[in-house]
Amino acid sequence: MKTSFFTGLICALALAAFPLMAAIPPSGDLKFAVMRSDSDIGRHSVSFERKGDELHVDVAIDLEVSIAFVTVFTYSHRNHEVWKNGRLVSIETTTDDNGDEYSLSGHAVENGFKVDGAAGSYIAPADIIPTSYWNPATLEQTQLLDTQKGRLMEVEISKAGSERLELSGRSLLADRYRMSGDLRLDLWYGQDGRWAKIAFDARGAEVVYHLQGGEPQAAQNLISD
Repeated sequence: MKTSFFTGLICALALAAFPLMAAIPPSGDLKFAVMRSDSDIGRHSVSFERKGDELHVDVAIDLEVSIAFVTVFTYSHRNHEVWKNGRLVSIETTTDDNGDEYSLSGHAVENGFKVDGAAGSYIAPADIIPTSYWNPATLEQTQLLDTQKGRLMEVEISKAGSERLELSGRSLLADRYRMSGDLRLDLWYGQDGRWAKIAFDARGAEVVYHLQGGEPQAAQNLISD
């Protein structure tokens, strides 16, 4: 699936200021409150750590939906990514999707990126980016690696304007992008490249991530070209 010339141009311009870089808060992590139809259902965190010339990224998601004090849905996800020279070199994930368990592993090989998961085993493109969304280079992709089942997702991404977000009492100007294809969602990134928000429909209700804490203008780049 190919993006239009306009979509490609928008993404190229958006990434010009930080090619294959992610703007990471000085605290070393991103923390989101997850809301479903205005109800708080859990947390999503992304933690970053430099180890030599590698960037290690840990993702933790814990969600619980209750109706009349009865839990009707739970979701837990753990993801460990290792990046080097702007490329994903390994990934390990485990997921409990309301009782259905999945695992995924992948690592860089000579001819691409080897993936083993519920969707099978195959060689993905060497520059594949997973659906963890923290990396603003996500915006220039036409394929993404599903971090739950290991599927290769075909996507199209276009800019949908700019908005001012209120984050824990602070204001952040963010660019909004719309993703379609195998994934349908909206993503917001700050002008420094930091992931600031996501919204999508799940099981008939809107789910929205709200970034918690952090200084909107203070960031450091931990991924090199």
